[in-house]
Amino acid sequence: MNTISTQRQLEGKIALVTGASSGIGRASAVELARRGAKVVVAARRKDELDQLVQQISGEGGEASTFVADVSKEVDIERLVDYTVQTYGRLDIAFNNAGTEGVFAPLIEQDSERFDMVFDLNVRGVLNAMKYEAQVMLEQGAGSIINNASMGGLIGFANASVYIASKHAVVGMTKSASIEWFRQGIRVNALCPGLIETPFHHRGIWPSAEVQQQFAAGTPAGRWGTAQEMATIVAFLASDDSSYVSGHALVADGGYSVA
Repeated sequence: MNTISTQRQLEGKIALVTGASSGIGRASAVELARRGAKVVVAARRKDELDQLVQQISGEGGEASTFVADVSKEVDIERLVDYTVQTYGRLDIAFNNAGTEGVFAPLIEQDSERFDMVFDLNVRGVLNAMKYEAQVMLEQGAGSIINNASMGGLIGFANASVYIASKHAVVGMTKSASIEWFRQGIRVNALCPGLIETPFHHRGIWPSAEVQQQFAAGTPAGRWGTAQEMATIVAFLASDDSSYVSGHALVADGGYSVA
């Protein structure tokens, strides 16, 4: 465990993490718990969530499982309600759940693929922020972090629908931050680059050779880790970032500027 994780600067805070069953979501849930937050972990795969809760509990933290599909508004409403009923409040929300969709030329995309990607990546984040903010506005405080990807700021060939969805997340983040900052709610976006997660290896990168080529084209010379993203989430969740809102924080090893 690194030094900063032992400071427990999130002691007494209640956090919610969607897409927590693997990758950045899982690492972030663990990191938030290590820093003292009680965490509700949500995703569609209960077994993985239960294993995560066991890990957090084994490290002395506290977490609970809620199975939810963020493309369904009723699931998000129930998730937020469960968090408040269980822990009394909601201080931190990491809206991490999403999908890459199908990477293909724009002329091969269709309405069905578009709807699937936007239901998860855009509508899911919109509804999550709406219900999370209702609680946080009553409290007069809270931090919302949306996972937008570096694809929310740059483009990639054969990824038009995914890129459009992540640009939408950045746009919603910026607009919401203007609405709520004076009411005590900060809203920021994390924009990861090439990160070693199951998400990025599930059909996006067809071979180890292609993965190595992309890594070589990054100034960092490597892929990032889920843990590196988790520490950024924890920063945006904490009072250390009290003057930061509406920001799309790029963590891509320099890829987007190279």
